[in-house]
Amino acid sequence: MARKYEFKPDKPQISLADRLYLTKKQRKQLLKWSLYALVLLFLSVVQDVLLSRVRLFGATTELVPVGIVMICLLEGLETGSVFALVSACLYQFSGTPGGTYSIVFITFYCVLVTLLRQAYLQKGFLPALLCTAVAMILYEGSVFAIGLFLGKTTPDRVLGFAVTAGLSLAVAPVLYPVTLSIGKIGGEVWKE
Repeated sequence: MARKYEFKPDKPQISLADRLYLTKKQRKQLLKWSLYALVLLFLSVVQDVLLSRVRLFGATTELVPVGIVMICLLEGLETGSVFALVSACLYQFSGTPGGTYSIVFITFYCVLVTLLRQAYLQKGFLPALLCTAVAMILYEGSVFAIGLFLGKTTPDRVLGFAVTAGLSLAVAPVLYPVTLSIGKIGGEVWKE
């Protein structure tokens, strides 16, 4: 016979992660891509809030394309190219100086340097830095060429675009170990 005030345990609490029915591998992948998004958000905030006020030879930095290229290089061609397209679209909506053309340029140069790296170069820091440098020089050159064609810039500003590419690459040595560590979450796609 049950008593009116008999102890009854609470019902078990179900967490949000249990309700999503994600496997352990899917949770790790979700964590990895969330951390990648936070890195790009951090680069965007640093670029727009702090470094946009600093000008050297009339140029500022573009850190987000460096982050996109670095992540694309480490994730490989298939995953990296989709990531480059999606993040380039989001970067364009944040007010990139390259305008709408930056979507095509970032995606194309990410795919190009990732193909180059996977086909011909060894895995490591220096090839990743070289590929990032090539992508940024091509990207800034393309933005300059489109600006020149549309009449938004003058030929004497070519040094400013070269300085922008150089200043942006200054973050690559710091960004490489961060993206490499994040990339190891959930299994390695491209072993460094």
